[in-house]
Amino acid sequence: MLRGMKYLAFILPVVLAGAIVLVAAAEEPPAQGPALRPISAARVDAALASLSLEDKLGQVLMSYPPLAKTGPVRVGGVVMVGNLLKDADKVRARIQDLQARATVPLLIAADVEGGELNKLSFMPGLEHVPSARELGQGSHAQALAWGVAVGQGMGQLGLNVSLAPVLDLAGSGLMYESGRSYGADPEHVASMGSAFAGGLAQAGVLSVGKHYPGYGDLSENTDFHLLVRDVSHEALELEMSAFRQAGAALDGVMVGNVGYQIYGGKPAILCPEIVRMAHEQGWPTITDDLAIGTLAQATGDDPEQLFLAAFRAGNDILLTTAPPDWDKGIDYLGILEAELRHDPTLLPSLDDRVRRVLGMKDRLGLL
Repeated sequence: MLRGMKYLAFILPVVLAGAIVLVAAAEEPPAQGPALRPISAARVDAALASLSLEDKLGQVLMSYPPLAKTGPVRVGGVVMVGNLLKDADKVRARIQDLQARATVPLLIAADVEGGELNKLSFMPGLEHVPSARELGQGSHAQALAWGVAVGQGMGQLGLNVSLAPVLDLAGSGLMYESGRSYGADPEHVASMGSAFAGGLAQAGVLSVGKHYPGYGDLSENTDFHLLVRDVSHEALELEMSAFRQAGAALDGVMVGNVGYQIYGGKPAILCPEIVRMAHEQGWPTITDDLAIGTLAQATGDDPEQLFLAAFRAGNDILLTTAPPDWDKGIDYLGILEAELRHDPTLLPSLDDRVRRVLGMKDRLGLL
């Protein structure tokens, strides 16, 4: 691992000077981390059988790290956001503590893209990770090499899930202008995204493609606006084809907060049809951030109903950047437990979701 990072620290600044240098450097096999392993149904079923209802409910929640410094960590995963990703030693220590207190080993996720959204710029050799748009103008080998580099950096910190690659098709609009899109051609986007995801996998990190089924060329941001796209089935099918072509290179997909008129206009994370389409492709689903204030407008400004609606839609992992024990937040696990006790017919669906989450953990060797 250390040898690999020294190699990358040498070549990556050279990469920025010109693509030709990077292509030549990429021909040398990058150092590998522990690769992901095939999912074992037996291991997953054994783990599922050992869980209480409370433990199962915890598996479908990914949140900001709990604020409490002691006691068990009952969520299934945590998401490390910008303010937590500044100092390598502190990140490692925080993650080691969370894993030591976890009821079940944790998925530790971060939005690890590049360009202006480079969350790992404090890591040696990763100060200048190219944006997806820049990678989209390069080669498959470059995207693979950067995937390995980013995955190794994540592994050094204890991060095991990258909320990337971005597979939205965009030749204009927010995703293009921010550099987050590989391009507008589905085959090219799928190829580059698969290469980056393949590099992550070689380093032992899961990849989650986003924002399913497609953000498109919207110019506004769902973090600040409740957005609905008026596109045809054919146009949306074209966008979804980038995800389908990436296929097994992805370990899951993040369902977006964009709504679509053809699916009733509600945000995709609240749409059972869209979530089901992702499951039919074999992907576990993760919601986009449920803590976004404007998103609650979809449920009458009621964050509890928003959370329940996302659960009822069939999502496997409900992601929120709010801590689960925040006194100004909602009782996520309590809300889910009340829902399951009110409607026990949801229990088989809960088991299906937990199996998919445990499958992700088994890929990482956590079970």
